[in-house]
Amino acid sequence: MIRFKHFVEEVDTYQLFESPLTFAQLTRDDRAYRADLFLKKYKANTPFETVDGEMVTLKYDSEMEKAIKSSNSKLARSIGLETIDGTKITFGKLAKTAEFGGGGRGSGGGAQNTRATESAQCVYLQAIWDNPSTTFSPEDIAQAFSKTKTDAKADEVQLGDEEWISSSIKVARTLHKVLSKKDYEFHRGSSWVDALEAKFKELNKQEKAFSNVNKWTPADIWMIAKGTQNKYDIEGAKSLQYLNNELLKAYAERDIVGVSLKKVGNKLKLTQVNYKAPFKAPRFKSVSFGKKDFFKAKDGFIFYDTGEIQFRTFPTFQAEIGGKKAKHGKVSQGNIDNILFDLTGKKLLNRKTLESEIKKDKDSFLNRFFPMYASAVDKAVKKEDFVKELSGKNVEWLVSKYYVVSIFTMIKGREQKFMEDLYRYAKSQSKLSAVHLKAA
Repeated sequence: MIRFKHFVEEVDTYQLFESPLTFAQLTRDDRAYRADLFLKKYKANTPFETVDGEMVTLKYDSEMEKAIKSSNSKLARSIGLETIDGTKITFGKLAKTAEFGGGGRGSGGGAQNTRATESAQCVYLQAIWDNPSTTFSPEDIAQAFSKTKTDAKADEVQLGDEEWISSSIKVARTLHKVLSKKDYEFHRGSSWVDALEAKFKELNKQEKAFSNVNKWTPADIWMIAKGTQNKYDIEGAKSLQYLNNELLKAYAERDIVGVSLKKVGNKLKLTQVNYKAPFKAPRFKSVSFGKKDFFKAKDGFIFYDTGEIQFRTFPTFQAEIGGKKAKHGKVSQGNIDNILFDLTGKKLLNRKTLESEIKKDKDSFLNRFFPMYASAVDKAVKKEDFVKELSGKNVEWLVSKYYVVSIFTMIKGREQKFMEDLYRYAKSQSKLSAVHLKAA
């Protein structure tokens, strides 16, 4: 029996993603069914899958419908897509799943394939818990299926993709090595999972801490030790912190283990996220109002010891966390505002208000922007030179740069804390994120 906390191997993983459903692809003349299908789902508030496997529900906008029907990409960009919880996203964030003519992942595509592979992982786990010597034959899988708590059908978990089969076997064997002392039920899309997510949504609606459940916990499946479902006060939680504490206690006892999955290759690494060892924050180094020149780019940066955070409109305003080897995620303006407010008691000026001022009374906007710029960026600059430099900039550029200066002004002296909270959020490691086990 390998001790859980010492089981770590080198990682060699990869994941197949859906290609994006761009506006151009959506409105192609020879693929008119795509626009019709999109609008049907859009108007009915039916969830769409994103390229990273999440599900989002979009807020209907009649002007966007007009833009799609007229193939007006400029109008579509100006309106933008917005989720029910207020997060701005681009068409490129949506996945071109099988229903939109995409190739799909593995043996299927989109949410259906996600359900199949995650549910199959539960079944493979059940098979090895039933018989540690299992060969994971179709017969073993069929027998194990009836014991799991998933939302897939029996034929879906009989995977046809050899890479997914290999990955499922490796994850099952690895988790059995480290957790076989307890007898588990394996859940994906079960009534227990639904109740947990409903509790999260109830609390998150009050606290507005996360844009979606996957930012709180990216766990795809849940291992629940038999007889422990009612041992912890999950449904009685009155705050996200209370809920997290109950899950942390359950995880410490190995009674409830949420597992985040990736398709794995030859080697596998287990990582405990948000558990015991304190989060190691990156170290703040400096800010930049423009890598080359303030007036040559609309972005701004926070640099830390292992990467950088870029702030800009794209076309919504956001922060993107970049490391030396990979990007770590994005944080929307709404969540930037939440972090700013917790730290400073202030938020960014409402974008529509700001855009309206720039369009209707640019002098008033520049009179407010210049003192902020002079204080934060260049005390020696003359106002007439500042105004001249900005004379040819469009509204989006001005909004982006104004937000950059506003943020860096607000967090002056507290850059480390602000950067740490952004990083935690983007990595699903905020102080309110739940403990989980990452298998990758």
